[in-house]
Amino acid sequence: MRKLYLIRHARPDFVDGIKLCIGRTDIDIGEHGIDESEKLKEFFSEKDISCIYSSPLTRCISTSEIISDGKIEIKIEPGLIEIDMGEWEGLPLKDIFKELGDEPKEGERRMDALKRMEETLLYIMDKSVGDVICLAHAGINCAFIAKVTGSDIRTSRAIKQPYASYNCFEFDEDKREFKCLEIGVVPQGSL
Repeated sequence: MRKLYLIRHARPDFVDGIKLCIGRTDIDIGEHGIDESEKLKEFFSEKDISCIYSSPLTRCISTSEIISDGKIEIKIEPGLIEIDMGEWEGLPLKDIFKELGDEPKEGERRMDALKRMEETLLYIMDKSVGDVICLAHAGINCAFIAKVTGSDIRTSRAIKQPYASYNCFEFDEDKREFKCLEIGVVPQGSL
């Protein structure tokens, strides 16, 4: 069976180290993120990956470019973009008061984001061959993982998605279904 590796981008370069809610805010990775991406590159260098599909946001593209090392084709896929965080966008995480199941006003609902993500991943699997990497974001990844594992999507933010972690799925081409094999794995590497 084919495999899909769904990866969260490496650590963004937050100004003054203040973590923000950056759904669609375009922030690149920093030095720490480059180191994390190098570990992903080392891990995936031993896999037979046919293509990398990346969210259009810079933090995903930069992570993809390091993993690829110029040896794997990278395709930008808009459907992999993060959930629109509406009123929370750009705010320091410490200043957002919410419960686990809350959603931002004027943002994208998780169910709508999940539908977009499912359609995008099926499209990618249909038009590709072999094992693929998709570089995306914590929120959208968690919504998809919740669906595949049968978890409650309202609490999907509780699913662990460290920076530069991967989730591995088997894809049954006949049934057009995903089976989750691993969640939130951070390659250690020898760096």
